Amino acid sequence: MHVPLRLIRLVVLARLRSAGWAPWLLALGWLLFASLQEPLLFRRYGIYLVEDAAWTAGLVVLVVLLLSERRLPRRYGAACNLLIVAAVAVLQALGGYLVDRSAWPPSVADRLLDGLGFFVAWSPLALTLSRNMGDGLLPKLMVLCALMMGSMLAVALRSSPDSFVIISSVCAFSAAACWSCGVAGKP
Repeated sequence: MHVPLRLIRLVVLARLRSAGWAPWLLALGWLLFASLQEPLLFRRYGIYLVEDAAWTAGLVVLVVLLLSERRLPRRYGAACNLLIVAAVAVLQALGGYLVDRSAWPPSVADRLLDGLGFFVAWSPLALTLSRNMGDGLLPKLMVLCALMMGSMLAVALRSSPDSFVIISSVCAFSAAACWSCGVAGKP
């Protein structure tokens, strides 16, 4: 049990060091800019600039972290990527909470639920990126499909998470898990 955790920790540290400080500073600047630009009257009409900026900044940081170091361990690549998605989801939720300056900010529980939605939306992309890509067209199409599915799930989870969206998220996660494990066949 100790060896897999050590390997996952080393891969996550390698990705953090490869990415550097730039994506984190960009995300923080983006959140601060959104919090300064948000008039309070937007919230009365259901427009939340800080939450949308947190999702966008989190996605940028996630993509940079997932693509910064392509050498993954064969056995624990999916676990590494899912850990990175979970960490970015928590950080984007708490970062959005900390920079929100409105008179009626959402609670920490609401922000963490928003972070859970972020994890659910983007974990299929992380799973498809955990598989060795190779030179074929099919792996690139799978990543593109996971990216489009993640963006559709992100919009659906942000606007109205109902049972159909939850079922779609489970199906997308299952399909990505089958692809990353190679259950669907070798391309």
